[in-house]
Amino acid sequence: MTDPKILIVEDSRSLQNIIKSRLKSIKAEITVADNGESGLQKARSQEFDLILSDVDMPIMDGLEMCKQLKEDVATRSIPVVILSSMERDSDVEKGFEVGASAYVPKSMAEKLLIGTIEDILHKSFFHKNKIVLVVDDSKTILKLVENGLAKSGFQVLTALNGKKALDLLKNIKPDIIISDLDMPVMNGFELCDRINENPKLSKIPFIVMSANSDRASMRSMVEKGAAAYLVKPFNVEQLVILTEKLLSTQFQLLLKDRERLISERKAMLGSITSLAHALEARDPYTRGHSENVSRFVVSIAEAMNVSKNDIQTLRIGAGLHDLGKIGIPDSLLLKNGQLTKIEKKIFEQHPVIGSNILQPIPSLKEVIPIVLHHHERFDGTGYPSQLKGKKIPIWSRITAVADTYDALTTDRPYRKGFPKEVALQIILEVRESQLCPDCVDAFLEIMG
Repeated sequence: MTDPKILIVEDSRSLQNIIKSRLKSIKAEITVADNGESGLQKARSQEFDLILSDVDMPIMDGLEMCKQLKEDVATRSIPVVILSSMERDSDVEKGFEVGASAYVPKSMAEKLLIGTIEDILHKSFFHKNKIVLVVDDSKTILKLVENGLAKSGFQVLTALNGKKALDLLKNIKPDIIISDLDMPVMNGFELCDRINENPKLSKIPFIVMSANSDRASMRSMVEKGAAAYLVKPFNVEQLVILTEKLLSTQFQLLLKDRERLISERKAMLGSITSLAHALEARDPYTRGHSENVSRFVVSIAEAMNVSKNDIQTLRIGAGLHDLGKIGIPDSLLLKNGQLTKIEKKIFEQHPVIGSNILQPIPSLKEVIPIVLHHHERFDGTGYPSQLKGKKIPIWSRITAVADTYDALTTDRPYRKGFPKEVALQIILEVRESQLCPDCVDAFLEIMG
């Protein structure tokens, strides 16, 4: 890092020299001005990393200078530290109101000044290298947030909706994304999904700012990976502080820990999927069944407008739906004929066995209902819990349709697979009794 450039604005020559002497340890390039107007002119004609200013000065005081600096696009990102003998709370408050980054009483200068300047310079250099993308269909909100972040030194990009944001993301990778939820063309929910789907963007912290304060929306965005949720109206300073916090070293460490957990989840999932494939290999008649079911499930979910994030969970769950059959003896699985009542009871335990295998893995908890309830029937006569109607989880109902169709069209030891037209007719006949009507209708639509 090059030596910082600091402008000292102070009308007393003796104090200028004292301050310069105190700043020697920082090894800064120092420039001085005798009043606010002179300081303003120098700030507009030269580049500075920090301005240290008195308040009470002739021609233009330090507060007015700070106010004008923060209103000017060219100078608003320069941090201003007020050093003043005016030490009342109301004086300090006025300093922060005009945009000062810090207010140091002259009586405490020897103890606080150097540390304060070093902290602000460090933060300022950090901010200069950080790009924030703000997405909102309100130009007023965009301007307000952009000004607040820019005054703190961040580089700010703006977009009026999710689609425009994605266009920007093709060429620029920001360090943080701040987005509204309700926008035309592409809303914040879909933008978050699209970002999560892209490995190059998925690690970028995503802040939601929305007038929508219902718990369902908040929970949904947090589950999608949103780092924070701010309800409008909010104080812009809150957003600046939150942005700084999310970009801090601590958050980056948390992010790395999250990456580690995701990596571990993928490894665990790979092992379990291999187990499921090994299971299917025991029976030549069911080889590829889970992959077929997974493919049909994704098509049904897309027809029902399920979010891409949820579709990924469905794909995993459908691929593991028969995992519990690993605990069922080959003599039952491969039996060439009808099962006895006792054998049937044993066989019907496979959803519970699969659920128990997945239970200790927190990252796979969302797929457990698919594995546990894909054999429930819409009329309540299924297993293992005899759930009825919409008490059966929707993802389980979708999987049941796909599972039934693939079972009907696949050869079995005791029968040949049915042709497509016959299988679809059977599925139509068990609509409402065995299978969810909405899921059947979506399936029939995609099957033409």
